[in-house]
Amino acid sequence: MTKPLRFRACASITLVLSSLIVIGALALASCGGTSTTASTSPSVAPSEVAASPSAEPTQSTTPLPKASVAGTIAFTRVVRAGEGGNGDIYIINTDGTGLRRLTETPDSEGHPSWSPDGSRIVYDVYLADGERANATVWVMNADGSGKGKLTKGAVAGGTPTWSPDGKRIVFMRCVLPSQRWAIFVMNPDGSGLKPVVKGSTDDYFPTWAPNGKILFLRLSDVFAVNPDGSGLVRLTKGGNVLNYALSPDGKDLAIQNAMSHRIEVIPAHGGGSRVTLLDPVSDFIADPWAALAWTPDGKALILATSEFYGEHGSRLYIVNADGTGLSAVPGIDNADDPAWRPR
Repeated sequence: MTKPLRFRACASITLVLSSLIVIGALALASCGGTSTTASTSPSVAPSEVAASPSAEPTQSTTPLPKASVAGTIAFTRVVRAGEGGNGDIYIINTDGTGLRRLTETPDSEGHPSWSPDGSRIVYDVYLADGERANATVWVMNADGSGKGKLTKGAVAGGTPTWSPDGKRIVFMRCVLPSQRWAIFVMNPDGSGLKPVVKGSTDDYFPTWAPNGKILFLRLSDVFAVNPDGSGLVRLTKGGNVLNYALSPDGKDLAIQNAMSHRIEVIPAHGGGSRVTLLDPVSDFIADPWAALAWTPDGKALILATSEFYGEHGSRLYIVNADGTGLSAVPGIDNADDPAWRPR
């Protein structure tokens, strides 16, 4: 059973990112990972073998304790119905109680992001018809009511995230006719649409820093930029980052390292040491891409499959930011893209 590729209006994101991992590894070997963008941040440490997205790892069924961190999680639960399948958005408490389905359509809803006050969820939707899998950005109340479409037309876009002040939403959008993925911002009602960075490079997976900057993934490294496009800075070097999440205080990055096959926490602005959270990722998450999200207090993270390269989903793992206390939300084994509800 093959899951339809997301956002076919542009080049396949999975193909592009897979290629970038290999390119980044080759560049690191041939020229020492030198960057043309000024940065004081550490290089993501390589190992001898690059990750292979075509591999078929198996998820461990090792028993884990129930989650010791309290909170509510929004996530996409993988649904298998016919060829391809789809996903719907659910919420659940970390002790396994309160499971509730918020969307239920033939299309696939994913990448939930909470508003800062926890009252609403912004998310993306892509059509069940694989040949027209153009995603759009939607918003709903925390109980699943009041659903409304924010983006206009059939231009693909997704992975939306609320700003810390709740006044803007950042997301990635397919720019035509170039078919380049670019970062855009808009108001919570869909108005005020503006590009953030102009150029010819594909940019993915935007999010916000607490200081109002926007982070995103380019050439498998994490960059930061002001919402007006100024002040572009490269935060990692080496082209080894598959996915990332910035801590609530902006000091640390949790990353999926394509070279070491680990989930790690590294300083966002250089110095300090790295902490390993999962090693190797494939022992816990059967799909090559992982999704990472910090607790509101920055003391722990929740980890699962990323829908962009996942066909199975995974358990919802919770681990302290120092690498201790690995646990799992009971009763869930096919989850994608978790997000903590703000307290």
